[in-house]
Amino acid sequence: MKVLFKNHTQYTHQVYDDFLAFHHDKYHFRYQLYTFMVCLAFLFCLVLQVYYHYYSVAFLFCIGLTSFLLWRFLHPIHEVKKERESEKIQKEEKFTFRFFEKQVEVSNRKEYCKVSYGKIKHVFETPEYFYLYIDKTHSFLLAKNGFCVGSSEDFSLFIQRKCLFRYHLANYDDPSKIKRSKRPKRQNLDDKLR
Repeated sequence: MKVLFKNHTQYTHQVYDDFLAFHHDKYHFRYQLYTFMVCLAFLFCLVLQVYYHYYSVAFLFCIGLTSFLLWRFLHPIHEVKKERESEKIQKEEKFTFRFFEKQVEVSNRKEYCKVSYGKIKHVFETPEYFYLYIDKTHSFLLAKNGFCVGSSEDFSLFIQRKCLFRYHLANYDDPSKIKRSKRPKRQNLDDKLR
């Protein structure tokens, strides 16, 4: 199998902080809105139980609401702390991403995995990175300056084709920050990748 693109990205503290800032900007409002809506539902049920004098059930709703709020606010803090203390961030491990026609291979000095393009939920392109989300809690961070086979411009076109409707160009105040070459026609890109 021919390697179409190869990227080396070192997971430094700065790379992780940039990702956290992006993730916060992208998903914070949705996360807070969901939390607010669930709290409203809990409060409605709680008030209803108090109104009809079912105090023991109201007490259970209070416990449920408190547990939900604690989990919603403390769980992300715990996850970020755990990730910051992980070996890959502490030792600033270098990850190698190899992109083939049907899959991505990711490796570092200890681990190796294959991921099909169908398992990538979202792809975001920022001025400096590509973020490939596998699920809510796992993503691959690719530095644009880390490509040793292929270029970031060609990779952008390639990943758009592979992850149709899942590719998003990150919204920024100044879209000119994202360096773009003139987009080649699709046929030229296909010929280039062969």
